[in-house]
Amino acid sequence: MLLSEKSSLIKLKVQALLQQQEALKRELLLVQTEANNLREIVSEQTKRIEILEDKNKISKLADGIQLGKRDVTELKLAINSYLREIDECLKLLNHFTNND
Repeated sequence: MLLSEKSSLIKLKVQALLQQQEALKRELLLVQTEANNLREIVSEQTKRIEILEDKNKISKLADGIQLGKRDVTELKLAINSYLREIDECLKLLNHFTNND
């Protein structure tokens, strides 16, 4: 095989590798975009689960009040816990708004 033939063969192989690299870059970009979309969906679903769990707790709390099964002390403790959590959220909000 002549030197020019070898050179041409190497050029063809390099071109093929460059095309393959470009195809892989496009595929990687698509996969990264899909992964980001899936992360957003997971985040949204996690938030929805937390909201539904809170609603479920409130519903159970309300059922306990209506049925009279929950002890008054336990009910007061639960309400106080929620109030403390709300106070912490308000403190954080005030902290962030004051720092802006």
